[in-house]
Amino acid sequence: MKTHYETLSVSKDASQDQIKQAYRALSKKYHPDINGGSKDAEKLFLEIQEAYTVLKNPASRETYDEHLEKATQNNSSRNAEFTTSKNNTDKKQAFNMNNLEKSFEQFFGFNPKSKEMPSSSPTGKKNPLDTTDLFERYFNK
Repeated sequence: MKTHYETLSVSKDASQDQIKQAYRALSKKYHPDINGGSKDAEKLFLEIQEAYTVLKNPASRETYDEHLEKATQNNSSRNAEFTTSKNNTDKKQAFNMNNLEKSFEQFFGFNPKSKEMPSSSPTGKKNPLDTTDLFERYFNK
């Protein structure tokens, strides 16, 4: 997400005069009347106005800077937590294809490779979810 400073293309330590000059230049460039009522230009124009409204007043600018700093700190701590938790989960579980097949067999009731029911199955039929004969009946000529 763009900050108000990025919207006005000024640095965070820009003076009030620099902010005012940037606002005037950008608002003139993106004014909807000059751009033939372009929706994109109108959207940018409104973003520029909002940024200037916040940054022209020293009190609102200070409050905005505090919120911006807190958001930056929260994002960096979240990224660190995500990286740490991701590394911990990678160490806990190793991928094993045999376990996957057993889980699949327990859940669906058949082995995905052989498509046979387990020997403990009373019917001993093929895959209960096999729809091959259904497709053959309707789509084969």
